[in-house]
Amino acid sequence: MTIRELLTCAQIRFDPNQLIDHDINKIAIHSKTIEKGDVFVAIRGSTHDGHDYIEEAIGRGCGTILYEDPYYSLTPMTGVNAIRVPDTKKALALLSRWFYGNPGQDLTVVGVTGTNGKTTITTIIHRLHRLLNEPSTLIGTNGIYLNDEYVPTVNTTPNALTLYQTFRQSVDRGIKRVAIEVSSHAIKEQRVSQIDFHGMIYTNFSHDHLDYHVTVDDYFYNKALSFAYLGNQYNEKFALFNGDDEYAKRFYEVSQVRNYTYGLKEQNDFRALNAVCSLDRLAFDLSIFGQPYGRFETNNLFGFYNLYNLLAALSYFFLEGYDLDRIRPLVPLIPQVRGRFEKVKTPYPIDVIIDFAHTPKGVYNLLQEVKLITNQPIITVIGCGGDRDRAKRPLIGKIVTSLSDFAIFTDDNPRDERSDKILDEIVKGAVNNHFLTIPDRREAIQFAVRFAKKGDLVLILGKGHETTQEIGGVTYPFDDYEEAKRSIEQRFMEE
Repeated sequence: MTIRELLTCAQIRFDPNQLIDHDINKIAIHSKTIEKGDVFVAIRGSTHDGHDYIEEAIGRGCGTILYEDPYYSLTPMTGVNAIRVPDTKKALALLSRWFYGNPGQDLTVVGVTGTNGKTTITTIIHRLHRLLNEPSTLIGTNGIYLNDEYVPTVNTTPNALTLYQTFRQSVDRGIKRVAIEVSSHAIKEQRVSQIDFHGMIYTNFSHDHLDYHVTVDDYFYNKALSFAYLGNQYNEKFALFNGDDEYAKRFYEVSQVRNYTYGLKEQNDFRALNAVCSLDRLAFDLSIFGQPYGRFETNNLFGFYNLYNLLAALSYFFLEGYDLDRIRPLVPLIPQVRGRFEKVKTPYPIDVIIDFAHTPKGVYNLLQEVKLITNQPIITVIGCGGDRDRAKRPLIGKIVTSLSDFAIFTDDNPRDERSDKILDEIVKGAVNNHFLTIPDRREAIQFAVRFAKKGDLVLILGKGHETTQEIGGVTYPFDDYEEAKRSIEQRFMEE
């Protein structure tokens, strides 16, 4: 493909008389990857501005530059196109879509958005497709899965280049269905603006990412945009809402396609009845539009919030035309979701659970649900990330000390902030003195495991699936699950 063809397909304005046409090697947003014939798109990020690397990209031989900064002055250089656009993030999505041949038109893409639950729902959908022996792609926090091939990612929703490259690979492998987590960052940064979603699932909405969005209204607005992306046609597209969530009605009003709800309350289209939730089992009777569809159960997913997640996934399959009698025997085969209420499996008599809950509402809901399904004393290990929303720190301190029998506050990616400062802000919210601060997360986990008595439940919250710890600009390997497993084994080997 030539640059003239690509700009024309993407409907990006250019001067046809001034354009130097050239074959495109690839599209790039990192100057150090530039090769001859590449298109470099200058993206403003949270820590770096692509406009600062334009000269380097030119020096490496790129054929075309797309930029947006009206104050940036390009050094004249023969043989390089310089095209200014209003928004390089949107331009990147447009260019990526057409450079990879508009692969989305051959895919059925479902998005899942909301504060909590995105990873679990998309993973359940993907796992069930695979258990049905159907090709499927999963894109989200825990990485990209092309069928069963894993590709690591950095963001919950990757940049547009990665998304469309993944779509292209999916089509080339005969994959027709894609489940993708849609984060508020991705919406605001135009990563998903060109995706033709077939359906969108809403989980819940709560206080989060205000370090990025600044206000709750901005956070809500960007979440709501995901439903605007569905268009305004009453066709086969659908929006599926957690009808029990207090914000659902506001999101419901934004959608202009067919709307459905799931939950426990009577007004929902998809409803779970006679639910049983414990640390060993999840089961419920499914009702759809008031008609019974049998009982579903599993020993790998736990808690009421996972009841909602499983219910959302089953609702999705029904709306996509699947016979749920085919799905029922597969539900028990769905494995634990990495870092989402994940039991640490060892032969020793101690219950330790890893979860990603890190928002006030997410932590509150998890602790409340744990108290509903077990009367075990709760020891909670948790921290708050550095260089992120500071307002939630005392809220976390209040919630954890209120609902846990004992709390251990520790590091959770302090980044460039001082650990003691973060911990002090968490402790300000504490409502009792049943807690310790142990900055080193490894030591905190080891202490919790050793401190736990027979019958106690240890919850390690905040990092979930993550396998690194960022401290002072350095990223270290760190995995809560592996650290907990190692601590359990050490304790019982010594006893």
